[in-house]
Amino acid sequence: MRSIKLKGLKYSKGKYNLYNDRFVFFPPKLINILSSIYGEGVKSLLVWLGKKAGWTLIQKWEEQLKIKNLEDLVEQFIDILNNQGWGRFIIKKVSENSIIINLQHNISSNLESDSKFICYFITGILTGFGEFALYKVKTYENKCCLEEPETDYCQFIIEKIE
Repeated sequence: MRSIKLKGLKYSKGKYNLYNDRFVFFPPKLINILSSIYGEGVKSLLVWLGKKAGWTLIQKWEEQLKIKNLEDLVEQFIDILNNQGWGRFIIKKVSENSIIINLQHNISSNLESDSKFICYFITGILTGFGEFALYKVKTYENKCCLEEPETDYCQFIIEKIE
C-alpha cells in the first residue's frame, strides 16, 4: 500500500489514525444510497454528519499543530480535505468575517448519477470547520457544478454570524 503523506495520519494493520483517533474514509456511494431511500429528507442528516466530521477533524488537527493565524488554520484544514478524495479544495478568500472555498473535481461527477447530496455533506464539513474557526457561521453553496454545467467548480461560502 502506498503511504499517504499527511501530518499526523498513520496507517498500520489496516487502520488509519489521525493523531491517535481512528479515521475512516467515508464512501460517497453511501450518500447516494441514503438519498435514494430518503430523498430530500436526508439533507439535514448529511449536513449534520458533515458538521460533526468537520468539527472533529479540525479540533484534533489543531491540537497537534502550532497554528499561526486564521489563514494558516484554513490552509491546514484544506490539506486534510484534499487528502480525503472529495475533490480539490482551493482557498479563494480568508477574512475574520468569511471564508470562500472552491471545490474542483467534485466526487459527484464520478458517481453513476450526479448527486447534489454530496454537496450537502461537504456543506456540513465546512460548517463544522467554520464554527471552530469563526464561532457562529452560516455556510452555503454559492455555485454548483452539478446545477450549472458551464461551471467547473462548486463554491462554498462560510460567513460569520454576529
